[in-house]
Amino acid sequence: MPVFILPRAVYTALFLLLLLLPVYGECAPISSPRIVINLPSRMLELYSESDFVKEYPVAIGKPSTPTPMGDFSIINKEVDPVWIPPRKGYVVYSGPDNPLGYRWMGFLPLYGIHGTNAPWAIGLAVSNGCVRMHEEDAEELFDIVSYGTPVRVAYDRVKVRFDDMGQISVGIYPDIYGYKAVSVAEVSNRLADYGVNAFVSESFIEKLIEEEGDRQVTVARVVNVKVNDRMLSEHAIESGDVLYVPVWAVAGALDVNIAWDEIKQVVRAKKNVVPGVVKGDVLYVSAQNLKVLLGGQQLLNTEENHLDINILSVVINDKLITRDVQFVDGVLALPVLQLSEALGKKVVWDPSNGLLMMKDKGIPFALIDNQPYIQINKINEYFNAFVFWNQQDRKIEITYPLK
Repeated sequence: MPVFILPRAVYTALFLLLLLLPVYGECAPISSPRIVINLPSRMLELYSESDFVKEYPVAIGKPSTPTPMGDFSIINKEVDPVWIPPRKGYVVYSGPDNPLGYRWMGFLPLYGIHGTNAPWAIGLAVSNGCVRMHEEDAEELFDIVSYGTPVRVAYDRVKVRFDDMGQISVGIYPDIYGYKAVSVAEVSNRLADYGVNAFVSESFIEKLIEEEGDRQVTVARVVNVKVNDRMLSEHAIESGDVLYVPVWAVAGALDVNIAWDEIKQVVRAKKNVVPGVVKGDVLYVSAQNLKVLLGGQQLLNTEENHLDINILSVVINDKLITRDVQFVDGVLALPVLQLSEALGKKVVWDPSNGLLMMKDKGIPFALIDNQPYIQINKINEYFNAFVFWNQQDRKIEITYPLK
């Protein structure tokens, strides 16, 4: 709301008063703070340079007295401001009846960010143009900003947010002042900045615009991908209940040849075939199908938001035989049937009674996905082959016959 700020008559008294005031706010020190106020969402966003720090709900100007838009800066700050109602001829000093609350941060001669004695108004368009905050929020912000802090007042009906956990959400906010409409193309272009527009259908966007939900709706999650402890520049995308992994990037990191059959929409790696999908210009397979295609272990680290993919190579006399390596009781294990075939050993596997035999000798195994696996520390005993774990090259090297 427009307001006149009275200067303090006694600066010495003010100085003593400031010494006695408590320190407000719990935010850590912020370098180069800046403020963005988005009118349609009625939110004030605080940034440290380009990094988002926090957002606060606010009240803004009503349509007949809109909050001015543009780029401004904090030009004055006042503790316990005095309010002079326009054309009323009286003064309201600091206290519970003062609609400015107890903190004022001006960004234009008659406009500012301030507290309020009417917290029910926060989130509404009700003021004479000023930006109202909950009192505790105003006091917190007051201690962070200084003279010259940039203030941008924007009118952005489409808000795309990317949080620390990689979640991307879209909000469609009301046209409070009747300034602009929202199109599907605008929303899709905004999502393209984060590489997820291909995962959000036009019909879904149309529904968001129609509902004008006035809230953020999560549409996807961007997940970092780490292959054998190497972080890739490409990302996986979680959409719905499926985690899509950029298979070309993973295969390249492993030096594995794969082929894309565009007609059949499948990806091939030797004998393994799984469905694939092209989104934008990236070929994806689901995390579940990636394991079928290339083998290995996967762990989704939700705290650090990355997918750990560990894929080892198993070679016999320097010839690759499989990348299907599992863990059994903390020990690496290999598929027995592939191993026996590569070693030229005849093994009989009877899944009906759970027997795995070589000649008249039973082989100990663990059943994973209905296939028998043998721990590498038992390979020498049952197959007379020497096993070496090459940690640097992430290989299990098997030499046969034993020399």
